[in-house]
Amino acid sequence: MKLKSLTLLSLLLLTACAKPVSSFYPPDFSRTDNKTIYVVNDRWHTGIIVFKKDLDPYIRLFDDIPNRKYLEIGWGDEVYYRAKEKTLWMGFRALFLPTGSIIHVASFQQDPASYFSNSELIKLKLSEQGFIRLAEFISKSFALNEKKELVRLGKGIYGTSRFYRANGTFHIFNNCNTWSADAIYSSGFPISRYTFSAESLLEQVKKNQVINGTNVKP
Repeated sequence: MKLKSLTLLSLLLLTACAKPVSSFYPPDFSRTDNKTIYVVNDRWHTGIIVFKKDLDPYIRLFDDIPNRKYLEIGWGDEVYYRAKEKTLWMGFRALFLPTGSIIHVASFQQDPASYFSNSELIKLKLSEQGFIRLAEFISKSFALNEKKELVRLGKGIYGTSRFYRANGTFHIFNNCNTWSADAIYSSGFPISRYTFSAESLLEQVKKNQVINGTNVKP
């Protein structure tokens, strides 16, 4: 009986969290202030791509990031994410032990489809208010020091990129894909916050995205 109750509760939570915030999503496609973002999937890891000029008004902290056109932002386990040579123990530790987290920010100039030519990419159009909420979520993900400054952790893993200390604890139920889902959810997009895999995240985005007022089914 208890198991059935827990299962029903889980289903209700997933359903509730997948509902859109109608005032934010879908956007009014006749407006000129809508914003474009991309969701990128690199096998098991997902990230969010934004235009730097769109994010700058809300996160005025990237003084060490060149003035490139795009930013790709991802969240993950500090040890595994930064490691040049990853081991099974690192992966086990990241998934099954609560660990510290970091944010990876890469800047680039090329079109995202070209820059991430070997990854799956989905383009989303958000309302201005939906984008502001997403920007606020991203901003709050960065840990700050006593001077309210970013905690810089060195060079990133590809291109012109940097690592930063992040807020939140990484584990199997709060991983990089959960962070990406939370970011997307904050914009009003109908996606479950309880999303643990890249595959599930991409399926939900494909299923629920609206282009020019029309639902696009995978």
